[in-house]
Amino acid sequence: MGVVCVLERVAIMELNSDNFKLVLAEVVKNRSFVIFDEIEMPVNLTKNLMTEEVIKPNTIKETIDVLKVYKEILDRYEITDVIAIATNIVKEAKNINGFLNEIFTTSGYKFRIISGEEEINGIYTAVINTFNKPKGLIINVSNYSTQVMLYNRRNILNTYVIPYGSYNLTEKFYTENETGLDASEKVTNFILDQIKDLDWAFNLEEEYEVIGAGNIFLNLGTISRRAKRYPISVEHNYEMSKADFSKVYDVIKPVKPVKGSKIKGITTNDSMYLPCGLAIVNAFLSKINKDKFYISKTGLKEGLLFNYAIPLTMEKPITDNLGYSLQVINDYYDKKPNNAKQVYELSMILFRQLKVLHKLSRSYVRILRVASYLHDGGLRISYTNKEKNSFDVIVNSDIYGVSHSELVLAGFVSSLRDADNFNLSDWVRYKELVTEEQLDAVKKLAVILKLAESLDITGFGRIVDISCDILGDSVIMKTITEGNVDLEIKCAMMYSNDFKKAFNKNLEIL
Repeated sequence: MGVVCVLERVAIMELNSDNFKLVLAEVVKNRSFVIFDEIEMPVNLTKNLMTEEVIKPNTIKETIDVLKVYKEILDRYEITDVIAIATNIVKEAKNINGFLNEIFTTSGYKFRIISGEEEINGIYTAVINTFNKPKGLIINVSNYSTQVMLYNRRNILNTYVIPYGSYNLTEKFYTENETGLDASEKVTNFILDQIKDLDWAFNLEEEYEVIGAGNIFLNLGTISRRAKRYPISVEHNYEMSKADFSKVYDVIKPVKPVKGSKIKGITTNDSMYLPCGLAIVNAFLSKINKDKFYISKTGLKEGLLFNYAIPLTMEKPITDNLGYSLQVINDYYDKKPNNAKQVYELSMILFRQLKVLHKLSRSYVRILRVASYLHDGGLRISYTNKEKNSFDVIVNSDIYGVSHSELVLAGFVSSLRDADNFNLSDWVRYKELVTEEQLDAVKKLAVILKLAESLDITGFGRIVDISCDILGDSVIMKTITEGNVDLEIKCAMMYSNDFKKAFNKNLEIL
């Protein structure tokens, strides 16, 4: 008997300094989670906090009004568990206990103030489980603080928290008498003074990589992609160089924050604090001995959900985050029954057996893995042109542990199963992420995927292994089976001409 997977619906309610966020997720305990909705309402808890040290009655009422609506949403979706947290900054309020008690009395939800250590651990958990970067430096710029974390595989080595973020430094430096340029320079110098002794964060060894988390980095990535007309809209694992950053920062740093003003592509509120946030980032990049960094879409909420859904992540990261994310996508989005895992396993066997012919490096394993596991993803759109549709599904999915280049290459591997409809202009469109030399590799992988798909065309999983003999101008594939596979072999042999074209060998399947 298989393991019964019980699906539950969980919510995170997060009271931040400037908004009240509701995150809804479906969880299979000890297996996975998927966020299926997120609502964010503006609630300015800190409006009078810095001057009067209290949360005003009208702000409390506004928060409770939003909470009442959220409670209706939770009831509608039959949420089974709620994680209710408040940002650390609200503890500065003299009436914080009364505020949280009033929320509890009204709703029954007990909000707890998340500690700085919990926030660091949550961000680290999100990053380490969604990037294939065993060693790294994480910089998270938030509203009222900036966190720096150095990690090596399963351990956080060093942390440092600066009690300043994009909000309180905007209030401190972007005054009426200050130009945007002067204020930006003062913020950068202020942060440089705060981090002057962080040698462990700046003299990074070669294998360490830099990851930026939080809204400031996400908005930076959005503007950068728009400016360079980046061919895909994926936020997570977007790679930027210091030169890319400078192009954005040179445009933004003279901007003086004005309420209601908006920078194209990001919200009005985020636009207000972006110049200051980028000035903070500028200070770090001027000190770090790395030319590039990566942007994380995941943060505290994903860290909390990892710990809730997969408690083992509180002790150690997921060992195979690519396999995890592919499994989650297949479990949640693709129709059952399906043979994604079997096609993937057959693809891997063929890749190994034909290595002497394709001569591709191990880096292509991840590409084939994504393409084979999501080979039928296009069915979510339409059976017609399912191969072409699979490209769009792959390059628009949150797949962890692969670069944007690998995502696009995997999309082409899947779509090139229908090589007759391939147009070279499609490839050229993604020239920033792929090279001319990789096209030949993708075509070979597409043939391997077509064979793997055909060898399980029935979905019965009867071919359990394949052994390939390369004799002169022929390749003889010997299948090891559990049952009759005449139909599978006939289907695969239909692509013998494609095999000959790709590998310059005749194909025979036994």
